[in-house]
Amino acid sequence: MEQGLTSATIFSLAAEAPIALPIDPDIAADLDIGVLASATDRYACSIRKLSAAGATLSVDTLLPEGAPMHLELANGQRLEGTIGWSTAEEAGFVFDSTIDVIGTLARNLASVPDERRQVPRVELHQTVGIQRGDRMEFVRARNVSQGGVGIEARTDLAVGDPVQITFDGLRPLGGTVRWVRKGLAGIAFDQELSWQVLIPWLRNVQRGPTAIAAPMAIGQEAEGMIPDKQVLRLDSPARVREGVRWWNVRVRGLTSHLVEFEAHTLFARGARVWLDIPGIGGGPARVIEAGHNRTLCEFGIPLRQEDLRILSGGRQAS
Repeated sequence: MEQGLTSATIFSLAAEAPIALPIDPDIAADLDIGVLASATDRYACSIRKLSAAGATLSVDTLLPEGAPMHLELANGQRLEGTIGWSTAEEAGFVFDSTIDVIGTLARNLASVPDERRQVPRVELHQTVGIQRGDRMEFVRARNVSQGGVGIEARTDLAVGDPVQITFDGLRPLGGTVRWVRKGLAGIAFDQELSWQVLIPWLRNVQRGPTAIAAPMAIGQEAEGMIPDKQVLRLDSPARVREGVRWWNVRVRGLTSHLVEFEAHTLFARGARVWLDIPGIGGGPARVIEAGHNRTLCEFGIPLRQEDLRILSGGRQAS
């Protein structure tokens, strides 16, 4: 196959050792190719899955476990490692040291003209927001490509449902549910993501969370960051935009003037953001305090009592 076209090879951001995968003869011809070599022998192979720790390979030779070899990729990379396990059709190749998976994927794309570049399916585990109308909930993404995302569907999605998906650090994306089965669902984006957007974003995801929680002071969870005794305590999904990037957040406390939320990023004190809370809409806010993955903002326009009533479900703030 031509490297960089619609590859069925799975690129995983997890540093997991290679495992055996179900054989699907329909995709064998679409896998990225490589060569597994020792000091004396060379074996053509197809790359079924590539992670930071190793690769699951289709190879027609039973290889000795523990044998030192190297894997030559079509992009010119040479990866040193050993055979972790082998069957008559597959082998698990364990790298001597972890690799940069997105760097490898970027090298694949760089080897073909721009018009032929397509990012294959990338396996990742990240919380994303799924919104339908005024209802928003968080689910776990399992993989993403330029054309769509696979999720763990704990929600009542149905084929044909229009949705909006929010990934941390990207603009919200419109999509349509294409399939639902066994607790999983596939969503096709209304507009395909360009590789110029997806690759830098994946690199940031690969680097890990942008915010690291500091130890929480005793009693902070119970008291929160809002001193008002009339604060409305919530556990509600919402979204925050800073500049052109959006973030999934979880609203923990609310008054007509203040909002406290959790996020997987750090917002600087004084930053101007836009907070979108399902059910009541969005509005401007300013960060006045941040720490422990919690952010406290002041609304630019105070919430109405009707807004608080909707969010509380009719109950009184505590």
